[in-house]
Order: sequence, then structure tokens, then C-alpha cells
Amino acid sequence: MADLAGTAVSLILAMGLVASLAVLARGAGPRGAMAVLLDFLVAAGLLRLSQAQTWTAIALAALTVAIRKVVVAGFLVRPG
Repeated sequence: MADLAGTAVSLILAMGLVASLAVLARGAGPRGAMAVLLDFLVAAGLLRLSQAQTWTAIALAALTVAIRKVVVAGFLVRPG
């Protein structure tokens, strides 16, 4: 089961990169592409967390969610 989860995490990361590049190519800009990529990274982190169940994995998942929140909040602030 751990091999399946590891493969799924890799697949989710690859799909996130492809999806974020597609969003960027469609003209949504870096804000939209980064939001999509970070959502996929959170999904991969949570899937990894379901298998690892260690404090390090929990901290890594929490850090990924915190980074996502900070980056998206930073994109919402408009200069000037």
C-alpha cells in the first residue's frame, strides 16, 4: 500500500505542475498558476501524511498548508 501511495504522490505532483502550466498558458497569470500548484502540493502532502503518520510528516504537511496560505494572501494584496 505504501508503494501505491508513493506512486500517487508522484503522480499528483506531476499533474500539479502540468495543471499550473496550463493555467498559466490560458492567461490566468502567475497568481492562478501558483494557487493551482499549491493546491496540488497540499493534496500530495496530505496523501503522504496518511501513510507516514510521524511528527515530521505532520510538520511538513502543516508547513505546506501555511506556505500556501501566506503565498495566496500575498497575491491578494495589490500594490499601490
